[in-house]
Amino acid sequence: MKKVLMLVVVLGLLVSGSYVFASVIGTPHDLAPEPCAMCHTPHNASGQYPLWNREQATSGSYTMYGSINSPSFDMGVGAASTPGNPSNLCLVCHNGQFSSLVNYPGPCNVNPDPAYDLEVAGCANLELDLTNDHPISFTYNPALDASSDNNGFPNITNVTATRNAIVGAISGTYYYLYGSSPNNQFECATCHSVHDVATYDGKGSTTVYFLRHDNAGSTLCRDCHFNR
Repeated sequence: MKKVLMLVVVLGLLVSGSYVFASVIGTPHDLAPEPCAMCHTPHNASGQYPLWNREQATSGSYTMYGSINSPSFDMGVGAASTPGNPSNLCLVCHNGQFSSLVNYPGPCNVNPDPAYDLEVAGCANLELDLTNDHPISFTYNPALDASSDNNGFPNITNVTATRNAIVGAISGTYYYLYGSSPNNQFECATCHSVHDVATYDGKGSTTVYFLRHDNAGSTLCRDCHFNR
């Protein structure tokens, strides 16, 4: 009887959405017969994390968003000159340049399949000029918020021993930070979950996939820029 009751409780939690399981299946990242292989391989990976399966010889260098692009970018001092992890992994596909696999599915990688080769076009193509996109690869430090523009950035909380996050001022969502200690780098994955972890209305129609929180009413934006 106890086992049956426990099963009912677990199923109830799953249905209620208290536990969310991230998956690319059925999302725009579900791109090939073996969708996990589009980005990951269990053996002989490229050396980037986590078990990265894509390779690309970038033609040119990135132009990063900096203080010159916005007078209110208070955290631009010391921003990286090139995208850091995991943003550089996202950009392997989203910079609009051709990308192929390290290991194609199948025995010993002997049958390259063009279904896994990629060159993103359209609105998903950010190109190499990132000055017209939200800044990434900078150290998030709310103490640098200038009183003259007062964006109102929320503080950082320590989620685990190795993971810090911005706590959304409105929703309480964890927007994770990256990089080596003290793990305070703002990257693409701060706002986006590549495995589509969050559930919200309108996803794929009125709201984009892969956000860490629903942006209806600009909630995701105002979670960080809460004085705007």
